[in-house]
Amino acid sequence: MNPRFLIALTMLGLTFASPLRAQGWDASRQATGWAYQEVDGSLVFYDPAARSLRTWMKGSGLLGSLPVAMPQPDKAPQAKKPTVLAAPKPATDYEAAGALLYGIPRHQLSRPASAAPQDQRVVPGAAGVSPERWVVDPYNRIWMACEGQLVVLGKDGKTELVLPLATTVEDMAVLRDGVLLLYRTLKPVLEKRDLRTGDVLWTFGDRVQTREASAQPLRVPLNRMALGLDGTIYIAEGASLAFTVLDPAKGPKEPGQSFFTCQGAMPARPVLGRVGRGPLLAWPGRDVIFGAFASSQVRSCGAPESKGLLLARFNLGNGTLDWLPTAVGEGHRLVGLLETEAVFLAPEGGLVFAPIH
Repeated sequence: MNPRFLIALTMLGLTFASPLRAQGWDASRQATGWAYQEVDGSLVFYDPAARSLRTWMKGSGLLGSLPVAMPQPDKAPQAKKPTVLAAPKPATDYEAAGALLYGIPRHQLSRPASAAPQDQRVVPGAAGVSPERWVVDPYNRIWMACEGQLVVLGKDGKTELVLPLATTVEDMAVLRDGVLLLYRTLKPVLEKRDLRTGDVLWTFGDRVQTREASAQPLRVPLNRMALGLDGTIYIAEGASLAFTVLDPAKGPKEPGQSFFTCQGAMPARPVLGRVGRGPLLAWPGRDVIFGAFASSQVRSCGAPESKGLLLARFNLGNGTLDWLPTAVGEGHRLVGLLETEAVFLAPEGGLVFAPIH
């Protein structure tokens, strides 16, 4: 387990006190939802039944628990007043743009609400509310995206910040000097947030898309993000098997591109279809990023036949792409990478492992 997070748990008196408690929750059977992977390979899950973050490692089991005890809405820090946004484009134009860019069927786009949006500020930890994404920053604070808000818990367990979000967050990542938020939009929109204030330091992409996505949410992810060994940001856009490359300090200034060849040739683009784009994860300690695809998505991309999901291994050092078939069925989601195994979350909960090399 990452020493930073363990120290934080110890300070709060939240590490388990007995073997029985340690055996009470097992990610291999009970894990659900998003997972954040620490550099040591441990995974941080949210347990909705106990309203706690659970830190778990294969071979060691449950390492610690941190209850997500947020203040009630009347005692929560005041969120910044959101900017009044212009009315979104008509739904027909939005759908047409999605179909033109990605071939997105209409069923993948949620219909806009018929009534005007109401102020529904919800605090994570309240009954029936669960955080959707979370990461641990270098100061042992937990950053959570939940119900349209960015919530920061200090290492003392108290809420430090509650800020509004433009729309649904697809991916989160931590840098040495900031937190990255990739929104669920047609084309990538990425923010870097200040660790102290939560303010936006820079934005990559057209923020107008966040207004459109907020009014008419996408049902599947189209863009994903992962970090390289040195904090370099890699963004996969739509069905592309190339990455947009951003310097973590410069952000949108001087973006680059990283292309990959498969068996000596440029691979064709996958067909995202009803599934959308799967997660991108960096392999700890290696200059490699993995992505997961359904076999039906990559039949024209030089991928071998597989009865399960296929892992795309993007070798950043030499610009090559390898395909690794797995026995993991479609519907499973890539959540972690260990020394020799990829970790998948099963649709009904629990973990499944597949060998990697």
